[in-house]
Amino acid sequence: MNSRRLLAKTLVGSGAVGALLYGYAALKYGVWDLLGILLFSVLPATYGFMLNKRDRKRASAHMEKEILKLAANRKNLLTTADVALCTSLNMEQSSEVLEDLRRKGYLRLKVADNGAFVYEFQSFLSMEEKLSAERV
Repeated sequence: MNSRRLLAKTLVGSGAVGALLYGYAALKYGVWDLLGILLFSVLPATYGFMLNKRDRKRASAHMEKEILKLAANRKNLLTTADVALCTSLNMEQSSEVLEDLRRKGYLRLKVADNGAFVYEFQSFLSMEEKLSAERV
C-alpha cells in the first residue's frame, strides 16, 4: 500500500471516529459543537475521499499506459493472460480492464482456435499507414 492510499484511509477513518465521538457527545451530553464536527470529522473524511479518488484515477491512467506499451510490443494483440503476466493485475482485473477498453472502442475482440479471447488494438498504425493517410 502506498503512502497516499494509507493517508486517504487514515483521514477517512479519523473522520469517522470524529463523527462517532461528536455524535456520542451530542446524544449523551447535548453538546453540539459544529466547528469541531467540521474540523475533526467532515473535513478529514472529505479530503480522504478526494485523495483516494484522485489516486485511483492516476493508477488507472498508469495501467492503461502500461497495457498500451505491452500491446505495442506484441503486435497490437493481447490476451488476458499476457496482461496479467506483464503487469501487476491479476487475471480477473486484466479481463475487466481489457473489456472496459473494448467497450470504449479502443479494442476489437477476436476468438482464437482454442476459444481464448484475443484483443486487438486498432489505434496503432504502421509508419506506412500513417504516411498514406488522406487529409480530411
